[in-house]
Amino acid sequence: MSSTPEPTPVADMPSAEGLRELLGEMEAGLATRVCIVGGYVRDLVMGRPANSDVDVVVERVSAELAANWLRRRWQRREPVVAFERYGTAQVSFLLGEGQRLTVEFVRARSEAYSRESRKPTVRAGTMEEDAMRRDFTVNTLLLDSTGMVIDPTGRGLDDIRSQRLRTPLDPLLTFDEDPLRMFRAARFASQLGFTPEPGVEAAMAQAAARIEIVSKERIRDELVKLLLGTRPSLGLQLLLGTGLLAEAIPALALLSGVEQGGYHPDDVFEHTAMAVDLAPPQKVVRLAVLFHDVGKPQTAQASSQGITFLRHQQVGAEITREVLRGLRFSGLEVEHVARLVELHMRPIQYRSEWADSAVRRLWHDAGPLVPQLLEVARADTLASTYPGTGELDELEARMTRLAQEHPQGIRPPVGGNRLKAHFRLQDGPWIGRAQRLLMEAMVEGRLGLDESDREGDALRLLEREPASWQPRPGEPGRSREDGGGTPR
Repeated sequence: MSSTPEPTPVADMPSAEGLRELLGEMEAGLATRVCIVGGYVRDLVMGRPANSDVDVVVERVSAELAANWLRRRWQRREPVVAFERYGTAQVSFLLGEGQRLTVEFVRARSEAYSRESRKPTVRAGTMEEDAMRRDFTVNTLLLDSTGMVIDPTGRGLDDIRSQRLRTPLDPLLTFDEDPLRMFRAARFASQLGFTPEPGVEAAMAQAAARIEIVSKERIRDELVKLLLGTRPSLGLQLLLGTGLLAEAIPALALLSGVEQGGYHPDDVFEHTAMAVDLAPPQKVVRLAVLFHDVGKPQTAQASSQGITFLRHQQVGAEITREVLRGLRFSGLEVEHVARLVELHMRPIQYRSEWADSAVRRLWHDAGPLVPQLLEVARADTLASTYPGTGELDELEARMTRLAQEHPQGIRPPVGGNRLKAHFRLQDGPWIGRAQRLLMEAMVEGRLGLDESDREGDALRLLEREPASWQPRPGEPGRSREDGGGTPR
């Protein structure tokens, strides 16, 4: 590693704006040219809020050297993570309250890929060569130390103005080398409203099968960014039309062409894409809306009343688990999204004449996912011709009252130790059965939620219905006194 003069440390709070002001000093310290490149510059030109990640390109020196210069300049201890094979290095600065500023440095380079992998062979290059190996012309713009925006391809600024996606090189070569760029095209359609030029879309269709070499984690990350964009439907329709969706997430591609009827004049895919647009930009909510009808192709049945989709919620929940696990979502995200898919019809089926017990049951079954479930139901309803969301608003009001009355939720009124002492039984599965029986009784209104002698009422209920919970032959939990397992 070549030596460079040590920067004068200043304990500034890292920021993208601060980095821009340091470019000239960094050039002097590293004795080379330094520019910000990519999405940050594109968003700056568009007047959009720049994201927290910044890409920096340097000539003639290593990316790791440049990253360490910035870390020392800001007097920070965050480690520099270098990827020598790719000529890149990354440092992620903690900003407090869970926020980060991630700066990725790359040495100006050109790349060549093999057809079997998206890992490139890298050699040093010029800023102009580095621009040509990027995904789209709108992401090739450079911001130099004087604050000037440079357009190496001569097309980037025009393409931003015309909201067009073009590749610096032949699009088939661009996508063949790095297939993830095709998903990025769909993401930019969603986030920015940009439209691929015809040659780009045709190349995506021709190279769609190449997406198989991309890791599931990378596809997952692009899918989430697409879903959180302004118009996810634009990206989803591009993925479907080019065959990429069928290659990457075939369960979603199967929604296309499945007719519904009733309040749904659109097919399942078109309805889903519209519903995702209408949902709030929250990760779990939009994922749940994306998958809420994924069980319909498997459950579609023609009947005298039209097409039915009996149990599509349950089937869809299992498909959702399988797909999201395959895309390497966290276990908690998988279960939350699948649970929302499983429950999504119940708020839609609500009517004013529902008994309090039915509202309590839904509130209890959804648990902490109640707000997200209502958002999924609203998006589903708004993407149909059903007249309004008045019932959902009423349901939300009733559930809000329940939450205020029972901030800790509905819990068993008698703990395990009290049950063991009262019935003189040992630990065993019977405790869970007894508490589930009590919970059901509370949800149904057979056992009061607020009565002063709730524990006594609960014990008396269990005494009246021993067969549904008492220890069974061969189970742990038999009587301490005579081994009979029968409550007193």
